[in-house]
Amino acid sequence: MKVAITLLGTFASLAFQVVAQNDTSLLSRPNIVLIMADDLGYGTLGCYGGKEIKTPHIDQLAADGQRFTDFHSNGVMCSPTRAALLTGRYPQRCSWVPDEELSPVFREQRRKNLAQRWAWGISASELTIAEVLQQVGYHTGIIGKWHLGYDAKFHPMNQGFDEFRGFIGGNVDYHTHVAGYGLKQLDWWNHRQVENESGYATDLLTKYATDFISQHKEKPFFLYLSHAAPHAPWQRKDPNKKMSQAETYHEMIAHLDQSVGSITEALRKHHLSSKTLVIFCSDNGQAAPRGVSANGRLKGKKGNMLEGGHRVPMIASWPGVIPVGTTNDQTVMSMDFFPTFTKLAGATIPQDHALDGSDLMPLLSDPKQSSDRVLHWLFGESWAVRDGPWKLSGRAQNALSLVNLETDLEENTNLLKEHPERVLELKKLHQQWIKSVGNR
Repeated sequence: MKVAITLLGTFASLAFQVVAQNDTSLLSRPNIVLIMADDLGYGTLGCYGGKEIKTPHIDQLAADGQRFTDFHSNGVMCSPTRAALLTGRYPQRCSWVPDEELSPVFREQRRKNLAQRWAWGISASELTIAEVLQQVGYHTGIIGKWHLGYDAKFHPMNQGFDEFRGFIGGNVDYHTHVAGYGLKQLDWWNHRQVENESGYATDLLTKYATDFISQHKEKPFFLYLSHAAPHAPWQRKDPNKKMSQAETYHEMIAHLDQSVGSITEALRKHHLSSKTLVIFCSDNGQAAPRGVSANGRLKGKKGNMLEGGHRVPMIASWPGVIPVGTTNDQTVMSMDFFPTFTKLAGATIPQDHALDGSDLMPLLSDPKQSSDRVLHWLFGESWAVRDGPWKLSGRAQNALSLVNLETDLEENTNLLKEHPERVLELKKLHQQWIKSVGNR
């Protein structure tokens, strides 16, 4: 039986150092661009077998780099994944903001939806990847969706980002930029000010991102482009053009694909491609209109523990470093970005910031490297634990499904009764993990 419950990152035992860097050492460090889609299913993209929508730019990114087949979001909803991404920790380990620190209007809203506590803010005591990179000389920017705190005190520029263009909440109208969640009012920010600008959200975010690259090309930067698409509301660029929901969704993916092409073109234009790690992924599984085949072979969707709820696309490209046209079948998660980016930046972190993620660079450099570990998911009372090909899912104290994903990726055959010993082993691992991170 495996004793390890969580993997502490290789830097967790190191003291945090903020070292003054001369220009030479700083310029030798790579730029980091993380592009995250919202609610994009595993089987939507052409490079993942999708047939309905053409995604030539994302497919080219995969052809130029490495495509992961077993990448998972830390959460089956938006905010938990984003908390894990920024902290390198399971979202259950992250300290969310206590009710008493919220303004009354948001305190009441959070009480109505306890399962999404992270959406109202992660504690200021949490160390984010942006803070670490910022302190070692990187210029940091988030463009797009934040969804880790509505109150001004939890603004992304208070969490290590030098720049912010986008929206605080869970989604916006693509044309008016009015929030769909939280307070339903204008949610379009220019740094610390709410300031609207006419235009289709995907196009505006792309423009902000390419401008960011142009303005900060001389020194290393971290760009987190957190797209709204293809999250609802499903809205076409031309509101006067009549389309079905499926056609509208297809167009939204096409605009997302064009955005990726614009980013890679901006890097080429400024001769930054060989100096930049580009990662594309999704924050959780699909939430698509009826009739859209968004998950390929996978069952499930956003919000549940079936593979379609958290197994998502992930592509990494870095010319000259990551082997081109490669496929990686190792199991990795959103929380792995923190230690990966930290090491690339030459930074170390405090002893008290225990990491659960692992550095991905060995895998990116050599796809045959092994990534053997036990991984966990928890949302409300629903949970899952993964050890190698074996996945046990349950609700509250009850184990409900055991599958071997190596032979049954579609999760058609429940092996709960056939392998009682494995059920007990995995359930024990899950219970130990719950004790280590907290049941939330």
